[in-house]
Amino acid sequence: MKFYVETIGCQYNEYDASRLAIFLKSNGLTKVDNPKNADAIFILACSVRQTAVDRIFGRVRNWQKENKKIFITACVTDEDKKKLAKKGVVYFSDFDHLKSLLALQKTNNDTLSKSDTNFVPIMSGCNNFCSYCVVPYLRGREKSRSMEEIIKEVEELIKSGKKEIVLLGQNVNSYKINQNKKVILKVRRNEKYKSDFAILLEKLNKIPGDFTISFTSNHPKDMTEDIIEAVATLPKVKKEIHLPLQSGSDKILKAMNRPYTSEQYLKLIENCKSKIKNLVLTTDIIVGFPGETEEDFQKTIEVCKKANFNLAYINKYSPRKGTAAYKLGDPIPWKEKKRRWSILDKMINKK
Repeated sequence: MKFYVETIGCQYNEYDASRLAIFLKSNGLTKVDNPKNADAIFILACSVRQTAVDRIFGRVRNWQKENKKIFITACVTDEDKKKLAKKGVVYFSDFDHLKSLLALQKTNNDTLSKSDTNFVPIMSGCNNFCSYCVVPYLRGREKSRSMEEIIKEVEELIKSGKKEIVLLGQNVNSYKINQNKKVILKVRRNEKYKSDFAILLEKLNKIPGDFTISFTSNHPKDMTEDIIEAVATLPKVKKEIHLPLQSGSDKILKAMNRPYTSEQYLKLIENCKSKIKNLVLTTDIIVGFPGETEEDFQKTIEVCKKANFNLAYINKYSPRKGTAAYKLGDPIPWKEKKRRWSILDKMINKK
């Protein structure tokens, strides 16, 4: 059987897509680069924005016309699972579930992708409950992998020739070393009570080999001084920080349940830039959030000018059922969202 993997959304999905391809190939299936040539299509879904969900349903319609077998996993709401099931799309929760669905028999082994970059999840879930985001409801609360497990995985990747390690988490800054208090205390005695993520970066930096470490994503409220210091001083850690702003208006930030002000955000990045030489600073911004007036948007422009981002991922607000912001509706016209998106994109990404 020939298969094609469609990846929509975050780097977590890219990581899972790589693992899925390895799993399918190790069970006798053949990967193709064009969905037209596939017997089965596997979708790594994203439900953060309605536009992404609409894109999934559109592609499913087209593929069904070609009589493709379609499977879906990752971030899918219960409501969308039911809708897709009615269309004949099969949801699977993990590889064991998929194996039982396909009645696969393991036939050969495969290795990781030939890319020098490898994603390493250090945690899953999210505890922040931003009012626009569905991730905590789909991925659950934060759960960290053990430091020992992460270090072992990175060591194996470096031995296999990987040159760039990207640590993944919805909020890597809130990583917790281990739920076992004895292990935490043992580490703390040697690390003078640094934040857990800073300790992890230091441990990974000590692994022998020629490689770099980067990470995403961060939350301004958890970007501590010792994490900034780790990025500044550890030679294997890239001098890059992705720090989502989302809005420059304090009113909108409060409505988004983002617990910082624009002034606090600017002070934080000023501190980052003063400590980290040649820092590459990127961000996320949402335009068209319910209640965002032209004055609010202008405040976002002003913050972006002061921050001088190297790159911004700008998203047009899309309401997601089940989130706190869903009840606010979607009052700002799409045309206006596109206008605001275009202004920021030209100012930050096309400079």
